[in-house]
Amino acid sequence: MNKETTITRGQLFLLIMKFEIGVDILSLPYRIHLLSKGGGWISVFLGGFLIQLIILLCWLLMRRFPSSSIYQIVTLITGKWIGKILIIAYVGYFLLMGTSVLVNAYGVINRWMLQDTPRWAILALFLFSSIYLVRQKLRIIARVLVLISFLVLPMMVLISYGIKEINLLYLLPMTEAGWPNIISGSTETLMAMFGFEFFLVVFPMVEGSSGGKLKSVALASAVVVLLYAFTVFICSTAFSPQQLDLMPEPVIYLLRSIPLGTMDRADFLFLPIWLISIFGAICGYYYTASYGISYLFKQKHHKKAVPYVVIASCVICYLPQQKENLELISTIANRSAYFFLMILPLLLLLLSYILKRKEKMI
Repeated sequence: MNKETTITRGQLFLLIMKFEIGVDILSLPYRIHLLSKGGGWISVFLGGFLIQLIILLCWLLMRRFPSSSIYQIVTLITGKWIGKILIIAYVGYFLLMGTSVLVNAYGVINRWMLQDTPRWAILALFLFSSIYLVRQKLRIIARVLVLISFLVLPMMVLISYGIKEINLLYLLPMTEAGWPNIISGSTETLMAMFGFEFFLVVFPMVEGSSGGKLKSVALASAVVVLLYAFTVFICSTAFSPQQLDLMPEPVIYLLRSIPLGTMDRADFLFLPIWLISIFGAICGYYYTASYGISYLFKQKHHKKAVPYVVIASCVICYLPQQKENLELISTIANRSAYFFLMILPLLLLLLSYILKRKEKMI
């Protein structure tokens, strides 16, 4: 395989970590608090454990077809026509997830940064920059996104400034919400960590053994769980439970209260860094959707499909005018993820054993 179309395990690790840290880092402490109260950090670790199981399930499927992406695997297992339907379904899923991230990113930008800027202007910035980057070869995309992934460090440093505001008594009693609610809160972590599915498409393009690829993805997810747990812990101890009830994005409220040198508010520095980071996550979904379209139409390169994917995503994001309709996009995307990342991979794995479908190793 051409070097320009492959990435290293180290790049895969950083990319997965980047994609999993998305818009939800701003609101996860609030959403988990509503369910788990002081046991929110426990919910994060439970969700992280579930993510590892899902990654293992997907890897067991990919391991049987080490030189194939999910688009090729569905055809090899289910046949030509059903395979095409599933390819279209996966393309739709990746497009929907990318649009969901874009919708949520626009919401944050509109509320906290550019209140009077029209939606079309904000979306145009994402449109042109995404088309330019995603049209490149995989290794070039990976190099750019790896650089962006290092922005996680200053983001976490800024959040850590909240340590001087913590009051551990706010966590007590930790099991106030009850174990059923704490376990239920783990689903919020699941939804916040979608992004690892990028490896379903690039698995054959990653250098190294199948086991090594699993380690990269699993380790990246484990690191993200620790970062999310740290963020939830800081917000849960910096604000009282009554305050958290009124803060949909507590991370921003936390940073607004922290002076940083000559800057009155740390969120002025945090949000631009976060925005660049979100751009990387959106591009990851656009690439996977474009790759699927190029495979479906037997194109040698994915770049011809990129404009259609990005424009479709921006149009979907632009059309709904009601807040409820925008939230519906995210709800549908999150619900569909359970099917495409859990149910369908499990069915495909079982079918591969029943039908004895496995890639022949030379």
